[in-house]
Amino acid sequence: MLSLPRVASLARLSSRTVTARRSLTSSNPIRNAQVSQKEKVVTSSPSVAAPKTPAASASSKDTIESARSDLLDRLGSNSSGRVVATADSKSASLPHGKVFTVRPITSWIDKLASQHGSPTTTGGHGASSPVEHQPAKKYQKRELVLKTMQDSYTEIILPFKTDKALLEEYINVGGTLRHGKIMEDLDALAGAIAYKHADDGKPDSSPLTIVTASVDRIDLLKPLVVSDIRLSGHVTYVGYSSMEIFMKMEEISDTPGQDGNTILVARFTMVARDALTGKAAQINPMLLQNDTEKQLFQMGEDHKARKRVASDTALTRRPPTQEERFLIHDLYLKYSQYDDPQSKAKKPDDVEWMSDTKMSAIHIMQPQDRNIHDKIFGGYLMRLAYELAFCNASVFISSRPTFLALDEISFRKPVPIGTFLALDSQIVYAEGGDHHSFQVMVKADVMNVKEGTRETTNTFWFTFRDPVNGTPKIMPRTYAESMLYLEGKRRRMVGSLLAGRNRKNHGSGK
Repeated sequence: MLSLPRVASLARLSSRTVTARRSLTSSNPIRNAQVSQKEKVVTSSPSVAAPKTPAASASSKDTIESARSDLLDRLGSNSSGRVVATADSKSASLPHGKVFTVRPITSWIDKLASQHGSPTTTGGHGASSPVEHQPAKKYQKRELVLKTMQDSYTEIILPFKTDKALLEEYINVGGTLRHGKIMEDLDALAGAIAYKHADDGKPDSSPLTIVTASVDRIDLLKPLVVSDIRLSGHVTYVGYSSMEIFMKMEEISDTPGQDGNTILVARFTMVARDALTGKAAQINPMLLQNDTEKQLFQMGEDHKARKRVASDTALTRRPPTQEERFLIHDLYLKYSQYDDPQSKAKKPDDVEWMSDTKMSAIHIMQPQDRNIHDKIFGGYLMRLAYELAFCNASVFISSRPTFLALDEISFRKPVPIGTFLALDSQIVYAEGGDHHSFQVMVKADVMNVKEGTRETTNTFWFTFRDPVNGTPKIMPRTYAESMLYLEGKRRRMVGSLLAGRNRKNHGSGK
């Protein structure tokens, strides 16, 4: 049973507050969905007509329950039909409906009550009593179901032009959209898509835990401006327990039947584990229906092979190439003369020491930012890292930078609720001169204040651009900084090729 403090939690993938008129659908909806100001809609199959839903109000409990029963009858293993969530509904139970989300489905206060007991009026002293023990549920072996790419296709519609309340959550000081909020939505969408593909349609099957293993690439092809937005995606590749999710962000055209411009493309890798044993769980295989799907699947294979090669040749495993060693030596000859107190050479104004570009922040991990596994939501971590990187980039170029890409990141360890997260940012690569782009690294460490330890959970690599001037040149001082410099250079070179390919494939020009 899914017990929710608000029905609105079902439809919301990325926000902690109830927002009107936001929909997640697998049809092409915004022109067809006229939703009241107090509703949000989740649709996952264009083939099933939307159920008739009576007008709901806080006082019409019977009407709401009648409508909900009708909706539950229409829900299947692929979430066919439509779930309408109203902000007036304070509580609801969906005993057998399939709702695919990575957001928490129970309140934190209820979870605390289940762990520590809840207040009772017995004896009049407000003592706590333990929760009654319930027998463990018996699960059946999960069955594999042959799925198509279309089976996992999902959309999120963000009607920014017409919904001022929604826009208020995403708008930044400059009047454009916040990239960090979009990253949260992408991570939530990837999780929903992955759960949808892995579902076998049986409520008693052994449960799965699906997490973000890595963000392989996010490329911004056009600036984020205020318009109606569609986020869409589906599974493009499956291994034994892993899935590659391809997503894109598009403007919704005002002209009916005309596709809008692609703004952003992203690839995430999700992995599934048996929630009871913690072992890798096999997910549903994929049926490839045409040559296009075969090409997408092959691209997934190629990405997996490229990541394996990159891992094997990482600077943490192998020494730099001969060309890179020459580069390190050249850098040494340059910075040593600037760093030598006996030398008359002074560091030019357009050269910055890498060690002088550090910026840090510490955040408390609160339960409001958790996922359904009671760990901190990966999209929230991306937003925090992006915002620190943006601040650092702004200081580095003394103006507002343009975000270009988020390079591959791996989620090594989950971040527990209640811990301190230390974020350390640094500009690691900038060629200087007429070059406008540069690399910013953000390292995320979980701090154990009792033991006095720090453990790295993620390392983020962002590419920014100075839209007006060329950037200063970053100069390393130590061997460790030189390795960061080489890593940033490698990522920038590979990233430029991937970004160019994405722009070509999605009609964004050079």
